[in-house]
Amino acid sequence: MNTLSALPGKADSASRAIVRNTAAGLVVAFPGSDNDACWATDFDVLTVSVPGVGEIHRGFWSAWQAIAADVVKAIGDQPVTLVGHSLGGALAVCAAVALTLAGKPPAAVYGFEAPRVSPDLGVRTLLAKVSVHIYKCGSDPVPDVPLGWHQSALLTHIGAPATLMPRLADHMLDKVIAAFGSGVPA
Repeated sequence: MNTLSALPGKADSASRAIVRNTAAGLVVAFPGSDNDACWATDFDVLTVSVPGVGEIHRGFWSAWQAIAADVVKAIGDQPVTLVGHSLGGALAVCAAVALTLAGKPPAAVYGFEAPRVSPDLGVRTLLAKVSVHIYKCGSDPVPDVPLGWHQSALLTHIGAPATLMPRLADHMLDKVIAAFGSGVPA
């Protein structure tokens, strides 16, 4: 069965997810920043304390919390793969944190050009047994911010070799897709 549905939420908010049943299983995809609400979420870099994890980026966690009940309901008891680009990658990680804390860790998480979600190692420690893949294309600066914070998993570099100077053009989704060519992320 191959069905697609968007969960309730405002198209002009940072809290959005798409659920798709595929032959390979259930996938929840979180889109990246494309409106003012998304940018406000990205720059809300204060932290919130999440029991069992530690400090998490307040903007990302709040955006996840706004749709969490709908996403969890859509997942039910099915295994799920979470994916996202940029802000969406951060939301995929937040979803993985919440699901893991609830005793239902996702099958896998794929974050493409995802910013860091935590200043400490609580997220990485919690998700250590989850298959988490975070990708950085070329010299995209987004996976390196906020400065001094930690990624939820080791970064896998794709695309053109990194340079000393950040290149925001490497953040564009078409660059990420081209970096994979016809191959599928492992």
